[in-house]
Amino acid sequence: MIKNDKNIIFTITHGRTGTTMLTEVFKIFDDTRSEHEPEPNYANVLPYVKENPRYAIEFLEKKIKAVNAIKEKNYVETSNVFGKGFFIPLIRMGFYPNLIFLNRDFRKVAESLFKRGSFPMRTKMGQHFSADPSFPGTLPIFQPEALTDYQICFWGVLDSFWRQIRAAEIYDEEGCKYVWASASDFNDFDKTVEMGEYLGLSIKNKEESRLMHEKKASVHHNPNRSSSRAEEVSIRFDEEEREVIDRIAFYEPFFVNKVINSSYFDKNLAKKLM
Repeated sequence: MIKNDKNIIFTITHGRTGTTMLTEVFKIFDDTRSEHEPEPNYANVLPYVKENPRYAIEFLEKKIKAVNAIKEKNYVETSNVFGKGFFIPLIRMGFYPNLIFLNRDFRKVAESLFKRGSFPMRTKMGQHFSADPSFPGTLPIFQPEALTDYQICFWGVLDSFWRQIRAAEIYDEEGCKYVWASASDFNDFDKTVEMGEYLGLSIKNKEESRLMHEKKASVHHNPNRSSSRAEEVSIRFDEEEREVIDRIAFYEPFFVNKVINSSYFDKNLAKKLM
């Protein structure tokens, strides 16, 4: 059983979903430390955790120790890497943090990853920030090495959605707290306050916090840099995504139905697949 003295909120998401904005917006709450990718950083050890998940235990002991050392009562960390190899080890250690399942249009996220050159299992960035279908505990898909670079990015986005659904099932069983959200939800002050309060946060001066929220929500956080390579590549989104969906459906047909019916999945492609 891991010892913890704080109200901790972590995210399960892929990244390129608004985590940087979420970090800033949660600073409006009282007695709250809100961080994005602080040290100790999940991304530094993710490649080792994929090889051997026991590496996550020592890392998480350091992480919670660092969190317990802060002066604030509440701690929010929005690293998208947490859900890709650290969530299950943490609950096995007996600790269930509050969770935010953050999403954005699946295609836009995959395209953003592609433009960044963050390809799961293929590039350095992808190895440190994404899951890898060649290791157990990930969304199953056959012959991942045959996928295009865009397809492996799209798989990575769906892998995080799969992990969110699994985490929600566990938390429903255990009676723990989580919220589903999109980045656009946090543009709304009242929605932000409502979700924060549900997760144990509070605000004394709402007018002051409203002004702070307005400033933070108006900023475009962590935009993609231009990529000449990505601009040169023409992606047939429907065709490539359909292939990924088909390959996953041989293992997870009910999950695929949830993907197709999700508000984050391209509506036109969904109609063709139904």
